[in-house]
Amino acid sequence: MVLPLLQVLVTMLLLLYAGHWRRRQVKKAGESWESIVARLHSNDWGLEEISERYLYSGAIKATTREIWKKIEGAKGLWAMYCNAPVLVQLADYAAAHGEGVSEEHLESLRSDAFQIRICVLMALAQHILSRSSVAADVNAHRATEIYSAMLNRLTLLFQEHSTMLFPRFLEAM
Repeated sequence: MVLPLLQVLVTMLLLLYAGHWRRRQVKKAGESWESIVARLHSNDWGLEEISERYLYSGAIKATTREIWKKIEGAKGLWAMYCNAPVLVQLADYAAAHGEGVSEEHLESLRSDAFQIRICVLMALAQHILSRSSVAADVNAHRATEIYSAMLNRLTLLFQEHSTMLFPRFLEAM
């Protein structure tokens, strides 16, 4: 008696979640450039000073030991965490309004955003829970490297496939 009721309840919850998720996806697809850019956290946490050529190179000029101070610790990590999905949405916007963006390129950016978020969560957890800061520094460095490379690839995507939006992209960054 309880098992069929539980199955119906779980099925209903899954259907409700699927409907909610679908509604959010449709809403995201219809957002304007301004509403997407408005969700970006500013880069006032030191990314420009640790990047070789901000937006144009994925290289970082900071060691694992000094990365925590240069990105202002949790402030920079949280900005990367929040910006990663927004950058993916900018790439989707560029693909919808540009020409010839490959699905592989977009999927690579989505994968980067996921990896950034995992590295940030691990770095923050290790910073809070560990006596040694080495593990947190390693994950913070990894997140910063991936974030910098993602910005570089996103810049190239706008330059090559969505030239009309490129000035607006630079202004937003």
